[in-house]
Amino acid sequence: MMMAARSGPVWLADSPATTGRLRLNPDALGVLAALSGPLRVVGIFGPRQCGKSYLLNSLSGSTDFTVSSDDCFKTPIIFMSCLPDPQDPETTLVLLDSEGFEGDMQALEGRSCSPVFTLCLLLSSVFLYNTWGPVKCETLDQLLHMTFLTNLVTLPTDEQAKETFLPEFVWCVRDVDLVMTFGNIQLVPADFLDSVLNDIQDQQSPSGFVCQIFHRSRMKLLDFCRPKANVEDLVSSSSSELNPCFIKQTETLRKLICRSKPKAFPDGHSTNGRELVTLMEQLVDCISNGSVMDLSNVTEQCEPVDNTTTVSLRDQSNTMNKVELSDHLNAPLEDDHSKKALLLERKNPMVETVTYLSHAERGSYIPALRPKDQEPAALEDELQVRSEPVVMQAPICLIENSTKNELVTNQQALNILSSIKQPVVVVSIVGMYRTGKSYLMNRLAGMRKGFSLGSTIQSETKGIWMWCVPHPEKKGHTLVLLDTEGLGDVEKGDQTHDTWIFALAVLLSSTFVYNSMGTINNEAIMSLHYVTELTEHIKVKSSRENVEETMMEYARFFPSFVWAVRDFTLELKIDGQKVTADEYLENSLKLMKGNSARIMYSNAPRECIRNYFPVRKCFVFDQPVYKDKLKIIEQLNDGDLEPNFVKQTSKFCSYIFSNSKVKMLSGGITVTGNMLGNLAVTYVDSIRSGQVPCLENAVVALAQIENSSAVEKAHALYMRLLEERVVLHTETREELSQVHEGCLKEALEHFMDHSFKDEKQRFQTDLMERIKEEYGKKCHENETLSLKHCTAVLQQLWHNLDHESYMRPGGYSDYRVQVDSLIQNYRDTPGKGIKAEHALETYLKDKKELGSSILMADRSLTERQKQLEEEKAGAEMERFKADVAKKEQEELAKRLEDTEKAHRENEQQLMEKMAKERQAILDENQRMLEQRLQEQKKLMMEGFDVKAEAMRSEIQSLKHQIAASQNTSRGGGCILL
Repeated sequence: MMMAARSGPVWLADSPATTGRLRLNPDALGVLAALSGPLRVVGIFGPRQCGKSYLLNSLSGSTDFTVSSDDCFKTPIIFMSCLPDPQDPETTLVLLDSEGFEGDMQALEGRSCSPVFTLCLLLSSVFLYNTWGPVKCETLDQLLHMTFLTNLVTLPTDEQAKETFLPEFVWCVRDVDLVMTFGNIQLVPADFLDSVLNDIQDQQSPSGFVCQIFHRSRMKLLDFCRPKANVEDLVSSSSSELNPCFIKQTETLRKLICRSKPKAFPDGHSTNGRELVTLMEQLVDCISNGSVMDLSNVTEQCEPVDNTTTVSLRDQSNTMNKVELSDHLNAPLEDDHSKKALLLERKNPMVETVTYLSHAERGSYIPALRPKDQEPAALEDELQVRSEPVVMQAPICLIENSTKNELVTNQQALNILSSIKQPVVVVSIVGMYRTGKSYLMNRLAGMRKGFSLGSTIQSETKGIWMWCVPHPEKKGHTLVLLDTEGLGDVEKGDQTHDTWIFALAVLLSSTFVYNSMGTINNEAIMSLHYVTELTEHIKVKSSRENVEETMMEYARFFPSFVWAVRDFTLELKIDGQKVTADEYLENSLKLMKGNSARIMYSNAPRECIRNYFPVRKCFVFDQPVYKDKLKIIEQLNDGDLEPNFVKQTSKFCSYIFSNSKVKMLSGGITVTGNMLGNLAVTYVDSIRSGQVPCLENAVVALAQIENSSAVEKAHALYMRLLEERVVLHTETREELSQVHEGCLKEALEHFMDHSFKDEKQRFQTDLMERIKEEYGKKCHENETLSLKHCTAVLQQLWHNLDHESYMRPGGYSDYRVQVDSLIQNYRDTPGKGIKAEHALETYLKDKKELGSSILMADRSLTERQKQLEEEKAGAEMERFKADVAKKEQEELAKRLEDTEKAHRENEQQLMEKMAKERQAILDENQRMLEQRLQEQKKLMMEGFDVKAEAMRSEIQSLKHQIAASQNTSRGGGCILL
């Protein structure tokens, strides 16, 4: 790891008003790029001459940063200093001091301050907003640059990612002594911050933006007293000359910084200096061409290409224009802080859509950015990582052979799949070696090149290759193309290996293409012997259940079947009559009559195809070009190919696009890219461990993963919505309750949409318990804030009450009049919240002794009158207690009502989900029944009455299942929470 030697301040970035551009200093970038991380980056920002630099010097124990005077640094600029973290030698502390910022809007509009402010904010892991007092909303509203932040960058939509990337916000209030007691209430700085944040009315104000961008849990307020009485010689003063309180307050800030997390990107990984340099380059790029930087993809954007020390680290491609580094030595500088600046410019706007680009050396992918005039696409779900279709410029290996000759999944391919939250249509192709499989898949991808063709595939490329592209006809879907290594090549693997490749292609796809050469004759069908071995390599039910698995059960899981016959030279005729390609296939799959071993052996693959793949299609293709041009076919345009072949290929692609269905699991469960990746891992792990992949177990394992994720995301959604939609404290319980109901409904809807096979509603119950706990916490917080606020109001009302003045004859009567007036004023004060009466009862109880003292001192009253007044005061107090008890009883009843409503909402959504699941199973059974009846009819027409009769039990079973489902839909019960 590169350890940080202490480097004095060097200017990092500035924005001269003469150019309006953000400039970077290459010397500073070199220092930063050499830091391997982790980095704890502290940026400070605020008006001029409010002690920013002095505070950073106090933190670092140095005088590195120049304490500014009236006439220095008119240009907005950031200085950087790097030193080892005193608490963690493995971490580098990077200090960023900003200078040259005005405090009024007129000056702001006349200068290019916001880019420098934005850069300081994005680089920081702790962001210090340094101001003079007092602590009030108007002071926070001086942070005008916050309102321009979203003009330059788009923040991550995922709340966790945004919170991870953005820094902690620490408001440092200088030369002020906060009063930490209010009556008998002990206050902390957080109470003052809460008071300011609760007073914010305009969400479009700077303070409103601060609340929107920073999570409350990551906002702090620290007060700093005046360092010493005479600040003229502050810089040269030793620590012994400083106010001990200031030293203690500075130490508090130092501890806060040491406890903070290192700078991280949205995906959670700690950044290094090289990645921060690339982040700055990206921001300068976007500012130069007027586009908005999307921080959702900042991890991929800032991933360095290699390990060199070059400052410019980004990959160049045909979709990302080359970055030019211009040395503006002759650019006029307002301040003589440097003679060199780095300006990054793009010649053209950025590409329009988010795409994945291949990188030959790394096999990785890099997303590009949207242009400034294109609004981000609406997300299918705000909690999902990415809902846009993924475009890969080249295929990547999904399943490959390890050095131990075992099948393994490729993590890079899984990462791509995990980013796809859309439903996927998965098309796989299998066939003998060098039969043109890859060419067809390239055409489906809309490309001439991609999957390797012909003899270019070497033995080390065994396995299954993947190419993900946006579906050309189904909006919001991703087309996943799986190309497999050629079967039957003695140089590349044995038959067992080929069988596993065949089985995985079947398991993962929704459309399975078998590619062969010549004709569909008996030899071609027999080469499909892999299909007869599927039951030996795939199980439907768990081995724990002693249930005979029928071909019908496999058909529920298996994809549709397409046979592509290449270099077909015959006429499509049977007995002299023209037939379609589909009729040609069905004729080839007719069973041969007889009971000999040879006939049974020949019929086996035919029966398997007919039963495993009830949905079948056939395409025949002429030879595309003469043999001498086959080696360069990927370089040829359609005009160079045989017209019939072009037409046949177009017809094939059109069918695949229009008829290939979304990958589904039994029960109507839609598979996304992320789920497909998990399925691939489950199947490959089973094979590698020597087990047979079990479809039921795979679905159960996938359900565990998806349901756990659904619980986490639904819980996070509930918390985020609740945080956004309610401002505590609320005036009534109903306000919070109504928001809770809406958030609960949306969270449950999210869970229902993204979960399946939640046996006994275990995951749903977990979610409900979490939401119940969160709601309880929010209710308690609401009560606490209300009680605190009401106590403060009472303290303020009581502040001017001079109880000594009532220690006189007749004073008690006057005191009671004043107290009644104060109580009335208190009750007339709006915004007290749900603990108004409880706070009043508690407060009056605390003042009871004072009232008794005044009563005893009032000599104008007789003992009897004093006794009556005491009884009257006691009765009034009991009345207060009764009111409070009644209020608490109402609150309890409301909580019980909320619980009951939550149960009903949960019950209703569960019933709706179960109804959908029953309907999906019913539709599946009806489809299977129709297919089995058709197959039975074909067998009877072909003269195989015995085989047709053998299907009767399957058909009857399906009819019973359909009848049971229909009966349940009409009035059957279901298990409810």
